[in-house]
Amino acid sequence: MNWEKRPEEQEDDGRTIVDMSGVERPNLFGFRPNADEPDLPEEQRRANAESWMGQTVSREERRWVILGTIKASLLVGSVFALGILLVILAFARFAG
Repeated sequence: MNWEKRPEEQEDDGRTIVDMSGVERPNLFGFRPNADEPDLPEEQRRANAESWMGQTVSREERRWVILGTIKASLLVGSVFALGILLVILAFARFAG
């Protein structure tokens, strides 16, 4: 019995499933800013940049975002703490 099965030969039909021409390798040792959008005309680039300008967050919105973040982190932390507590209690019960 031959345990090493070779994959069947597959022909390349030339179809492109995903165009990967614009994908670059990430830098492992630091941040490399993304290149400007070279394919877009200048007025479209300017419109994209201006679409994020002038958007401010009020004090109340900022407070609610911070409180929501704290609430989410406490919820996740409590799940981990409960899991660790259950493991400790299980070890204490079966060890003694």
